[in-house]
Amino acid sequence: MEPIIPIVAVALLVGGLIGQGFEMRKIRNSVKTDEELNPKNVFTDKRNIKWYIMIGAGLVLWYAVGGKFGQ
Repeated sequence: MEPIIPIVAVALLVGGLIGQGFEMRKIRNSVKTDEELNPKNVFTDKRNIKWYIMIGAGLVLWYAVGGKFGQ
């Protein structure tokens, strides 16, 4: 039972990072040519909040178990 929580934490972290990467690509592609592509606009877009929450949950879980795999 002990190694399940760190595995879930790593899965949340990796899934969040990969999902955010795909979402940022969609945001970049949706920006019109007349708009300026500003990193501030990409990172603060509302569509990224779910990925930030997922990454944060993974980090909190990993920290809560001490960053170890069942030791």
